[in-house]
Amino acid sequence: FFFQLVLEEVIGLTTKNGNGLASNTSSSKCAYLAGSVVVILDVNSGTQSHLIASDRLPPKPLRCVALSQDGRFVAAGEAGNQASVLVWDSSTLSVVSELKGHLYGVSCICFSPNGKHLVSVGVYIYLWDWRSGHLITKLQATSSGSTISIVSFSSDAKFIITAGKKHLKFWTLESSRKTQQNRGLRRTVTTASLAIQEKLANLSIQKDSSYTSIGSSVWTNGSDDNRKQAGGLFPIYTLTDSGILYLIHSGLSVRKSVILKVQKAFALSTSGKHIACACNNGTVLLYTPVSLEYVGSILYSKANKFYEENNTVYHARFPEQNFQQLPTLPDAVACQFSTIEKLVVIYRDHSLYIWDINDVNQATKCFALVSHSSCIWDIKNLCCENMHDPSLACTAKGCSGGISFATCSTDGTIRLWDISLQSDLSKDAEELKNELLGSSCLVASHRNCSVFRNHHKTCNATMAAMQQVQH
Repeated sequence: FFFQLVLEEVIGLTTKNGNGLASNTSSSKCAYLAGSVVVILDVNSGTQSHLIASDRLPPKPLRCVALSQDGRFVAAGEAGNQASVLVWDSSTLSVVSELKGHLYGVSCICFSPNGKHLVSVGVYIYLWDWRSGHLITKLQATSSGSTISIVSFSSDAKFIITAGKKHLKFWTLESSRKTQQNRGLRRTVTTASLAIQEKLANLSIQKDSSYTSIGSSVWTNGSDDNRKQAGGLFPIYTLTDSGILYLIHSGLSVRKSVILKVQKAFALSTSGKHIACACNNGTVLLYTPVSLEYVGSILYSKANKFYEENNTVYHARFPEQNFQQLPTLPDAVACQFSTIEKLVVIYRDHSLYIWDINDVNQATKCFALVSHSSCIWDIKNLCCENMHDPSLACTAKGCSGGISFATCSTDGTIRLWDISLQSDLSKDAEELKNELLGSSCLVASHRNCSVFRNHHKTCNATMAAMQQVQH
């Protein structure tokens, strides 16, 4: 007999930078990496779906992920030698294309705005017609001492932008016309080519900078005023690791820049209404898209670090200040707008938060995924609060009682998991914080930061579980 295992839930993630998180404002879904799996998270319902290349044994770990403009197709680039780019249809969860050609891993990928092409970068830049699997062109684009770590299309699809260590280049996408002879008949075939016309932006004051993120605004009905202010041009945003945000028009002239006053900046995301910049010490800064005016911040605060054992989020609103002086907290390493008003942020401690920034003066946490911040050493099934034998896997069989397993990690924590509990998402952060302060148990929930309601039974079950872990 053969049994097919179905992946039901993923706890944790392996996203290390902005290339490992993808979203767009046209759908309510975001994608992030968990080893060789792409997790699709619905930011409204909190439910997961999973993209796996089940025919690849063993599967390779993934380094980057991208979504098509309509959110239907998801692409991911593999790590390691002889790497491929895999494209899934998120509606069927099936692989629809595998693009082979990278020799030493794929560092970043991006769909074109019309969804027809896909660009991927390793040692070379590859431009694909991904539906047919045809490689349109391939070229080497870096010199000695520079590397490419980010790639993006401009919103008008006229440019491909590459950036990285001491590298920022713009490549024009042009159509070339070829005339072919076939049995005496002449026919014209139009093919796309990637023509190198290096047009450096006027960034001479930062010519040796390392760029960590690039983005291009897609104007929406709600951002018509911003488009008018921009003169109808399609702005391109670049962010340096030292914390300088540049606004570059599609005419390749720098219109504005702002110093973020942080030690390091890791990623940016644009919504047409705001620019979000993920920085060190858990800081996410928000700016207007045309004037680059500071409008607010979201902080992974010191209080949040104190409550992280209970998976609580503490939110604070601070005026613009020197964020270099904040205490050391997990860096915000990736951010993406999933809607105009919801921002997904991944922190270096492997936590993922979704923030509602409808009111930038009072951003609120509406979802959280918290797991171990480093590798897991061991996992053990535990008895539930009804003291059933752990080997019965009673939670999976419908038992209503308690903890199902425990994990220990190199982050120095033991976490007890109950996969059946779900928290009330209507609770605000302050109410949740107070409830968690009333519990003395170390409890982690992979879904919605749940806590046990029955403290007496929970503590008995927890003590029994901890004894099992110790033995």
